[in-house]
Amino acid sequence: MTPEHLELVAALVDLISDARLRASEHADLTDRETADAIAQSPAGDAVRRAADAAARANGYLDGERGDRHAGRALQGDALFQLGVAALLRSNHEFNAEALAGQLAAYLAGPPEDLWRYFVLNIDWELPRPVNLGGWRLSRPDADEWRAQRPVPSAAEHAATQAWDPLLESGWHVVLAAPDPELAPVRGFPLRLFSRGPSTRSAWAPLLAVNLWSDEPARVVAEYEVEPGRTVDCLYSSIPYTYTGSLGDEYEVPLLGPLHVDHSHSERLIRFLTEITTRLTERGLGKTLCDRIRRSALRFLSTSDMVGYHADVTFSDDEPQVVLNYVTSLENLLSGGSESHTDLSRRTAQRAAVLIGEDDDDRLRTLRCVKDAYNVRSSIAHGSDPHPRKLTEAATQVRSILRRALVAAIVLGETELGPLCDEALLSQETLRAKINNPLAEFHSLIHAP
Repeated sequence: MTPEHLELVAALVDLISDARLRASEHADLTDRETADAIAQSPAGDAVRRAADAAARANGYLDGERGDRHAGRALQGDALFQLGVAALLRSNHEFNAEALAGQLAAYLAGPPEDLWRYFVLNIDWELPRPVNLGGWRLSRPDADEWRAQRPVPSAAEHAATQAWDPLLESGWHVVLAAPDPELAPVRGFPLRLFSRGPSTRSAWAPLLAVNLWSDEPARVVAEYEVEPGRTVDCLYSSIPYTYTGSLGDEYEVPLLGPLHVDHSHSERLIRFLTEITTRLTERGLGKTLCDRIRRSALRFLSTSDMVGYHADVTFSDDEPQVVLNYVTSLENLLSGGSESHTDLSRRTAQRAAVLIGEDDDDRLRTLRCVKDAYNVRSSIAHGSDPHPRKLTEAATQVRSILRRALVAAIVLGETELGPLCDEALLSQETLRAKINNPLAEFHSLIHAP
């Protein structure tokens, strides 16, 4: 800790003491007015000077021009939004040194990693955090969520809650990782519009989670977090329901459709670890990794349209789901330089060879993929596909695509299409290069 930072902490302790002494003068003021009064006091001026010096020493939000302050300035808006003003005029006991230290970090750093958080709707009592290719999969409890809030000592008095309150139930599974492309910001972001989550950076662990079962796991909230300093909500749509007796109902998270029973937890952890370990350019090579990524993004884009048992939640989404499934499967099993002639037949045969467990399973897969191609053709040419065929394709192809993605990752074969063509004619190739490696993988996952 630099001498300048220690001076800032001391100045903040003085500010806190002064504000507590003047609490009676603020009795008739609102929290916002109190925040402005504290910020405009002589002690506030001393903090601003110390914060600028400490931020420059820490290299934190350093000014772009010589006349611009470094770090974050102590302003009334910040004291109000962070809950500091409300805490100082309250009767609550708190540790002044701890509050000063947290405020000093907010104002002047030093720099720390900023994190991306993706909240998932998985119903899973994850027993411990798991590392998935640099992403941390965990199930934070209420204390962990609270500790990440801006200036935690004052967070209970903040003008707005940093996290959706439902997260403090401790029920949600979260993917989180530091993102070197994120940088700290000075103010409080104002987001008038919300879009869906930007999951491209987390496509690999999200794909791994969605390859476990035909029932999808989707992102229900996304945050950018500078721990203890800022929490920026980019997207939030956390489902909930009500519980409790009549007249005393309260909200609880609504999880699923993906439910993981306790008896399957270790298998799923093993599956996720194995898949994400393989799912890298180093493990697969750039060509295959890029192909899987393209297929994965199409596959993942259907997650918010699919519910229990792979059924599409709203029938109006079925055409889009089929388009994404077929395009994803075609991309996975076709080479870039291959002719597009008879592509539907080749894709169907390759899928059948790749994932079929026996002759009946291969024939079912072949027919299902061909039917899905016919449905896609009808949609693409502006015709209305047969309703039953559309629903069957939207439901059944998900399992085929999911299993094909698993096989592609496990086998790690760049020329996957030609391998399937050879295996169609050679039982030895089918056994040695497809069936045996997949059987070994599944034996590893399901081992006691």
